[in-house]
Amino acid sequence: MPGLVRYLFVLALLLLGHLSARAQQEFTVDDFSPSYFGKIYIQDTSEVFSPGWIAIYDKKTKKEVVKVESEELALSLHNGKAQSNIQQVPYGEQSLIISEDFNFDGRPDLAIEDGQNSCYHGPSFQIYLNLPPGLKYSQAFTDLAQDYCGMFQVDAKTKRLYTSTKSGCCWHQDSEFIIRNGEPSLVRQVEMDMMRFPFQTTTTTTWSGTRMAQTTSQELYLEDESIRVVCSFQVAGNGKQAVLFTTDNDLVLYYALLRKDGQLEFTYPAPEAEAAQFTIQAASGITKLRFANQSAQYTVQQTSGGALSIQVKVGGRVVELREQPGTRKGSLQPLLKMKPENLSRI
Repeated sequence: MPGLVRYLFVLALLLLGHLSARAQQEFTVDDFSPSYFGKIYIQDTSEVFSPGWIAIYDKKTKKEVVKVESEELALSLHNGKAQSNIQQVPYGEQSLIISEDFNFDGRPDLAIEDGQNSCYHGPSFQIYLNLPPGLKYSQAFTDLAQDYCGMFQVDAKTKRLYTSTKSGCCWHQDSEFIIRNGEPSLVRQVEMDMMRFPFQTTTTTTWSGTRMAQTTSQELYLEDESIRVVCSFQVAGNGKQAVLFTTDNDLVLYYALLRKDGQLEFTYPAPEAEAAQFTIQAASGITKLRFANQSAQYTVQQTSGGALSIQVKVGGRVVELREQPGTRKGSLQPLLKMKPENLSRI
């Protein structure tokens, strides 16, 4: 009996060692540089994220020149091998070692994964520039591979770097950098904010050569099943478009005036404001929708024949916006039965 117990104990140790050998693996990567090769150690290859380290060695001396340790490495194998320079940005596979000329000085640099510190628990990298003395860590380039979504993109033809980041479905930011004095320098950034759906605010920041200049535009996104366009028409004489629509399945009523290029010129209620009140009245064949803000009083009017117009009263002056014939869609009539929370009937 003692012999059987000893046999089972030895067998268990052998199985444990076999499983351990399968789980803990070291890979050599030798396809990214004529001067360096890399080794990757993964503590548990059965896990998506595992502790481990990445080391870079000099091919001539075989000495270690860089080592990055991490609590969360994500290694994908290809036919049982680790590969470099796979960049399916921003959310696909990205190699643990990426070699490319990041500063456009003609020498390939290195990006080494240090964990999952970029947006949405995505891969992040430490950047080492290949300078004449050897590999040198760069905080400025590393920031581009930490603060956005995964590894930055490199355009060797235009000598520009690109990053992107986001927050949920409704906020995105794309940035463009050039190399100035050996470091990345922002020259253009486009931020798209649709947190107050269906209004999209686009802020563009551009380097003019002496300073950063900023422009802001607003658009109206009506292509959604929760949006209903009640009526709209093109304003005669200026090509602008007036639109009445509801959001959140008829919960809130809005009026908007769009410029000829589609940009938002005016909306009531304002995107940042709480829902403000409309009143609607139908008498003698004429339907009138009224609303007001601190600057003006508005009356959207529809005759018995269907023609739409808008009277805008500013102080003692009244401006009338008439419809361009053939451009009207819809009618004020559905509002007499609908029940948006900011519409009342007189």
